Amino acid sequence: MKIWNEKSDEVSKGQKDKEKARALLKLINLREKNITKFDKRDSSTLIIEVYYEIIKELITAIMSVNGYKTTSHELLIGYLAEFHKDFSEFEINLIDNLRKIRNDIAYRGIIISPEYLDRNEKNLLKIIEKLKYLLNNKLK
Repeated sequence: MKIWNEKSDEVSKGQKDKEKARALLKLINLREKNITKFDKRDSSTLIIEVYYEIIKELITAIMSVNGYKTTSHELLIGYLAEFHKDFSEFEINLIDNLRKIRNDIAYRGIIISPEYLDRNEKNLLKIIEKLKYLLNNKLK
């Protein structure tokens, strides 16, 4: 994870964009609806990818509401760590680890064991709910 740096070339500050955040929330809801179709034993890798995408899109939406944009997934997590201290170090590290795993899936073709999903799914779902709560409060 990169430490948040508003002056980074990978960060831009602009208009607050609640419409983009709402559009991302619709996409997130669609992902959540479709994830239930996966078999956890056969599709743990795909489920992990979807959880990462949901978390990434939620953070992106939160940043949009605040007028920030970044192309760096590492800075997304750095933003969350910097501005939302209600996320514990454990949660931030879990999100960052998920980012690395998703990169390994996408670029190295690794397969995630169902046991990894079993161990981490409860915490990932808690993070997702926490992010959704934060986003929905910002959209009010």
